[in-house]
Amino acid sequence: MENEVVRASIKIVILGDSGVGKSSIIAQYNTGIMPDLMSPTVGASYLSKIIEFENNEIELRFWDTAGQETYQSLVPIYFRNSSIAFIVFDITQRSTYENTQKWLSQLREFAGNNILVCLVANKIDLENQREIEKSEYAEFAGRNQMIYTEVSAKTGVGINSMIENAVETFVKTNNDFQYEMYMSRRKMEQKLVNNTFSLSCC
Repeated sequence: MENEVVRASIKIVILGDSGVGKSSIIAQYNTGIMPDLMSPTVGASYLSKIIEFENNEIELRFWDTAGQETYQSLVPIYFRNSSIAFIVFDITQRSTYENTQKWLSQLREFAGNNILVCLVANKIDLENQREIEKSEYAEFAGRNQMIYTEVSAKTGVGINSMIENAVETFVKTNNDFQYEMYMSRRKMEQKLVNNTFSLSCC
């Protein structure tokens, strides 16, 4: 345990209808590749990734939730204690956009109003099949205190910046997390001092 790295962590939940590309977005972010075939998520899947942010290591803990109606009663379990949420819809399927209001309502009910919410318009590589105009979801996001972004899970366009911008916004607006990062950094500095002192005594 003595050699464990002390780092701050952020819980991120990803929600939206089945088939909108939630798992593909995470796969693209994690590996830079979208698998040719993705099986539907059952319940939820988990991914942890370490990033560097302003000389701090932050662990991003992603919970990719199921969109199928069969599992929707389980999804709110994963909302609790989340710091960031991505609500994903498919720009080629209007019904998935219309259901974002349902997902937002569930999120507010179980995660509260302090969670940072990002509305994600996926599949922008299929522009010629678009059913929802940018102005429409930009207005919806603004009215509901969400940030919004456009991505393509297939090509990777916008995915890294989506996550980086959300993390930066969260960190810079959350005093509790800033304190957590400060304490993590202090612990690491103290550990280095202790290790240096131990070596000098040998």
